[in-house]
Amino acid sequence: MKKLLWLITLLLVFPLASRADVDYDIEHYYIQAEILANGDMNVQEAIFVDGEFNGYERDILYAGEYGDTLTNASAIENLKIYGQIVNQADFQIFKANVPEFQNVYTAMNGDKGKYILTNITDGYRMRMYYPANDAMVVFVIKYTLKDVVISHNDVAEMRWNFIGWDFADDLYDLQIKVKLPGIDESDNFRFWANAQTNLMGEVEKTTIDGATGIYAHSEKIDAYDPVTIRTTFAKSLIDEGKVTKHSNRDALSDILAEEQINADNANALRKEIKIKYIIGMGTTIAFLVGLVITWIYTYLVHDKERKPKFQLKYNREFIDDYNVEVIDYLFHKNITPNALSAAILNLIYKKNISFTEIPDSKKKDYQFTLVTKDNLNETENILVDFLFTKVGHDNVFTTQDLKKYASGTKTCNTFMSSYTKWQNAVKKDGEQQGFFESKTMIVPGILFLIFGWLIFVLNRSLEVESILSYTTGFLGVAYFLYTLTFTKKTEKGIEHYAQWQAFKNFLNDFGTFELKELPEITLWDRYLVYATIFGLADKVEKAMNVRIKEIDIDNYDYTPIFIYNHVNIGNTINSSISSAVNSAQATVSRQNASSSFSSGSGFGGGFSGGGGFGGGGGGGHGF
Repeated sequence: MKKLLWLITLLLVFPLASRADVDYDIEHYYIQAEILANGDMNVQEAIFVDGEFNGYERDILYAGEYGDTLTNASAIENLKIYGQIVNQADFQIFKANVPEFQNVYTAMNGDKGKYILTNITDGYRMRMYYPANDAMVVFVIKYTLKDVVISHNDVAEMRWNFIGWDFADDLYDLQIKVKLPGIDESDNFRFWANAQTNLMGEVEKTTIDGATGIYAHSEKIDAYDPVTIRTTFAKSLIDEGKVTKHSNRDALSDILAEEQINADNANALRKEIKIKYIIGMGTTIAFLVGLVITWIYTYLVHDKERKPKFQLKYNREFIDDYNVEVIDYLFHKNITPNALSAAILNLIYKKNISFTEIPDSKKKDYQFTLVTKDNLNETENILVDFLFTKVGHDNVFTTQDLKKYASGTKTCNTFMSSYTKWQNAVKKDGEQQGFFESKTMIVPGILFLIFGWLIFVLNRSLEVESILSYTTGFLGVAYFLYTLTFTKKTEKGIEHYAQWQAFKNFLNDFGTFELKELPEITLWDRYLVYATIFGLADKVEKAMNVRIKEIDIDNYDYTPIFIYNHVNIGNTINSSISSAVNSAQATVSRQNASSSFSSGSGFGGGFSGGGGFGGGGGGGHGF
């Protein structure tokens, strides 16, 4: 019963938890502020949230967390919130007829057009509800900051954290416009935009509705990076009788000195970043250029195949330097079941093995008998021992014995071990032929692998953000793997490959040739052996059976042993071998997969620096 209750609880909790997940970006953040002659400031914020979310939470503070307390406001008034789904972002949203949100005491995910207002230290927290799924919603916040302007003896000043220290999201396309109370053409009008780490923004003078203004913008502001706008302007634009904050001192020179320090620090940081960028991108580009050149060289010299001298489409001649199964190594650099089938047929052709069809069997089955071991090489002796000692007994085995031995739970591992031993012997024979060039680019591959990741780590430590800087490690791995996998044939290898490819073309088109164009019938058995290595045994055997009917076989001293009386022996052997190998591999895999895990316990298996030091601030995040 307890297990059932747990299951019901999990089914109920996890779907709710998954629906609570959010995935969004702040695609645009527009702020429009107007400094009033009485020292207050009207602010409008438009937060464009795109993605999947239930709403957005924004904290607005009227007192700064750091810096001169004189820059703080005294209160936040006239707070209103609006929102709706939009398709695009621009400053006209502040003039649009956007529905106003309802202030409520409680709300839940899924509610729309509501907000909960909570008092926090020196400000308010607004939890705004407007759910979206793959849509962009704009949250518009309008409010008045009381007593923002400071009246000095020489200038008026406003210094405000429009983005606070606690803003938890990255902001894309941040644009801030600040309008002065009037036109200021005096030398007292100065302005700065400050951030702690982001230096990519710009700030400039502009005109807003006929008045002097400031326009600051940045493509991206990282989370927890405050953005401050500071300006000084002529005192003639304010009403001294209504402005409540007076410093009673000449402030402009001190402000300019402070901002010069901020600018110097920012410029020093820019210089440091530039040096890091040059180092990071310099090593990255040098690495990539070197890698491209080396890769091209590797391909042209060590990978691109030579052009063979042999250019004929068909070839009827055998190359007698090696066993038929070695061709598999030449073509695939691997030994497939086709090679084992061809090797058995070759031993029959050489009369080391004889075969007879077993009558009255439900499926076509053959019995193979070891006749002699004369003239066998080392690889053929391994095969004979495998077939007649392990699979069979008393120098006899059948195709059914082969399948049974390969699929048996107690014998499948022995089958695979013997089969692998024979494969390795064939590979050794192939290697001795010198078909492929030795690998000489592994050391450069290792070096590029190491340097690629070292440069990747260097760029991360230098904080160099570039698409190229992310590629070095992965390209180093790719080139290293390439040096391990590419193969290039020697002159002997490419000539033999071309001749055997033409030989394969001949076998593939065997049935299209006129009888007079075909080689002597005494070679047909051997042709079938080689057809097996190319996977053409069934097709060639059928074509031979068609042609054999056109021949007066009684006029020949030789009767093909694979054709005429024993139809489809090649195909039967090939299918039996493939079935046996696949069965053994599957059984071994199941046994390995069901084994216990090992145990190690022994118990079994443009902006300058200095942002955030003005009045106000606050943060925000989605939910």
